[in-house]
Amino acid sequence: MKQLKKLMIALLALTALVSWKNSESKEHKKQNDYTITVSGAEHFPEGARVLVYRQKPVEAAESLEFLKKGVFTNGKFVVEGEVKDVHMIAVDVVRPDSDYPYTRVTMPLEPGVTNIHFTSQNSYSYKGGKYGELLVSSWNNNADYQKAWEALLSYEVTDREDKAQRAEYFKRVDKVNSLKQEILGEIVTGSNDALLKLLAYDAGYYGDPKADRASIMEDLAMQVGLEHRQSKVTLLTVNMLRETSAAKNSIGIGTVIKDFEAKNLEGETFHLANVLTQNKYVLVEFWASWCGPCRAEIPHMKKAYSHFKDKGFEIVSFTLDHKKEKWEEASVEEQIPWINTGDLLARTSPVVKMYGVTGVPANYLVEANSGKIIAMDLRGEKLDQKLEELLGK
Repeated sequence: MKQLKKLMIALLALTALVSWKNSESKEHKKQNDYTITVSGAEHFPEGARVLVYRQKPVEAAESLEFLKKGVFTNGKFVVEGEVKDVHMIAVDVVRPDSDYPYTRVTMPLEPGVTNIHFTSQNSYSYKGGKYGELLVSSWNNNADYQKAWEALLSYEVTDREDKAQRAEYFKRVDKVNSLKQEILGEIVTGSNDALLKLLAYDAGYYGDPKADRASIMEDLAMQVGLEHRQSKVTLLTVNMLRETSAAKNSIGIGTVIKDFEAKNLEGETFHLANVLTQNKYVLVEFWASWCGPCRAEIPHMKKAYSHFKDKGFEIVSFTLDHKKEKWEEASVEEQIPWINTGDLLARTSPVVKMYGVTGVPANYLVEANSGKIIAMDLRGEKLDQKLEELLGK
């Protein structure tokens, strides 16, 4: 009987321990659970989709991974899950037939409940956790920022070739960007929270242009911890910044263009060196289907190409797309007439890294005889002026 009693006591103790462990596990999961509710579907066309995604913590051509994608149900879109480390994500509401966004909310993914309610296609109210309130609400509730944002949204460019319209549009873009930098800068300089600062950099903060941004971000990642997801994402950016800096130090006006080969949509291989031997001047253009400013430049570039191609001018474009169908769709829509290449490796492409391209559009005008770069980032009338100077009207 004594042995049976001891056995029963042991079983009860084991049961209690298992029950406690299960309770602890459930409580831990509950503490790390998140729910994001996106509402305000009535402001978007029927069939509009919501994409919730984040950057992968490893280098890849497909750099994004999706937490959920789909359509509104009963006017709402809900994402639920568990988050180990607070990190930045994006919530896009996109068109029914493409991934082009009506709007985007960049926010921290953190435990708890987050509500995003759209009051129009471009404005929303936000209620979230600690980091979301500190970051997203900082610009979303800022009167000056909202005024600048509304001024940008209300401005319609009716003619992408019109110099005055383009200048006014980019003036408004610069105003929005500068205000956001100020807002994020106040957060970074006014806090001792390394994670908050790291999230602010991911949200678009650049800091003092004279400072070593890569080293600052690396130091913050070290403080947060190298196993933290946001730190891993940040270190990818740090590596890219350093690779880019090294590449840009070796490429510029007066340097010899770096040679590369790439295939077009039909699989035909083009070698930049060969293109140079067949022309007087070649524009190497980096772009992407998802890049609005790139697409806005194409109509003007087509006119310049048509006017100067018989005088010895050629364009070799290289896309940062990673999906062939997106590249092909944009190429057909824009009816691109020049040499149109890519390798579908996006920012991991050896060509992109070799040129130190961090943003698009970016271009280099090359004198074929010497192979030297004679101008960079020629846009609109600046391209016309340079080509007229070189090849005549």
